[in-house]
Amino acid sequence: MSVHVKIPAMRSLPLLFLQLFLAILFCSLQLGNSSSCAQSTATLKLCSETLHKNRRKIMESKSPNTQSLFPTLDPTYQKLKQTYSDWEECVKGQKAPLQSFKTINGETYDAASLEGKIVVVNFWFMSCAPCRAEIPALNKLVEEYKGKNVLFIGFSTDKADRLKSAFFEQNRFDFKVVADAQSLARSFQVMSFPTTFVIDQEGVIRQAWIGVDSSLGALNPYYKAKAAIDNLLVTATK
Repeated sequence: MSVHVKIPAMRSLPLLFLQLFLAILFCSLQLGNSSSCAQSTATLKLCSETLHKNRRKIMESKSPNTQSLFPTLDPTYQKLKQTYSDWEECVKGQKAPLQSFKTINGETYDAASLEGKIVVVNFWFMSCAPCRAEIPALNKLVEEYKGKNVLFIGFSTDKADRLKSAFFEQNRFDFKVVADAQSLARSFQVMSFPTTFVIDQEGVIRQAWIGVDSSLGALNPYYKAKAAIDNLLVTATK
């Protein structure tokens, strides 16, 4: 499994509490339900902290001679895979802390404009190799769901000018891209890249995954998102 992990520097407790408070405040202003936002933000934070604590324990306890030629037979791989699966189940059902944002092409979105839409959110950055590896699969999603009530947003931590000059001149990413999205990454408690969420018409996270599992093929992100999107579209017509 390919994942780019960003571990933030140790901060003082007052600063950590301040960041959590600001995330809840932004969520409350956007979604209008402070208790629901507080619970979702706290849960997302707990999910992320548990993931990285367990991941660290697995890597620290890894024996140097236990790696297999086949990843699916590697005990460390299996433990990590279970850890990421536990995170996925943890974040499902939580309210997505989406704030107002503007794409690099000038399109503006907020809670009102996202209401009733399925939203696929991908957190990435240019120098993240696993992020770039899954872009063809994500582009396939955009092509398939053209004209349907599905919005694809790529939140990048890169600056807009860097994206335009160093990435999009030579690469294609069909998601609507938002630059300098560190605050949104913090709201979602994202510390590993890429991280993707499928959010339903009510703003609730229904599917999520971290990284690219190469053992399942290059189109694994496409199939994983497609299953969730199709289910939400069918449910909406009933």
